[in-house]
Amino acid sequence: MSLSFADTLYFKKENILEIILGLHRSYKSLQREIQICCELNNLTFNELIVILEIKKGFRKKIDIANKVFLKKQNLNLILKDLQLKNVLKLDNKNISITQNGEEVIQKTTDRINEKIIKIFKKTDPKNMSGFINIIESL
Repeated sequence: MSLSFADTLYFKKENILEIILGLHRSYKSLQREIQICCELNNLTFNELIVILEIKKGFRKKIDIANKVFLKKQNLNLILKDLQLKNVLKLDNKNISITQNGEEVIQKTTDRINEKIIKIFKKTDPKNMSGFINIIESL
C-alpha cells in the first residue's frame, strides 16, 4: 500500500474520530432504513438478504446458504415463506423472483440508495476524500 502525503493527513486523531463517528451514524441510519423497508414489505431481514442474493444471480440453495451464512434448514424455511408471500417461485431446484418480488427489491433498493446519497451529501468531503482513497488502495 502506498500512501501520498495528502492521504496521511487524514490520520490525524480528530479526523479519524470524525470519520468513525460518521460511519457509525451512517451505519445506524442505514440499519434503521433497512428495518423500515422490511416492515413495509412484511419481510424479515434474512428474507431480504436472501432475495438480494438471488437477485445477484445465486440460484443454488447451497450457494445462497454459504453467502448469507444460514443453515440449509433455515434457508428452506425462508424460501417457503417467501414463496407464500409471492416473492419467489420455486420449481424443483430452480429459484426465481416473481414480479411482486422484483417490485419489493426495486422499492427497497431505491429507498436505501436515497438514504446513502443523503448521508454522503451531509459528510464533509475534505474528511472523506482521503479516507476513501486509503480504503480504495487497500
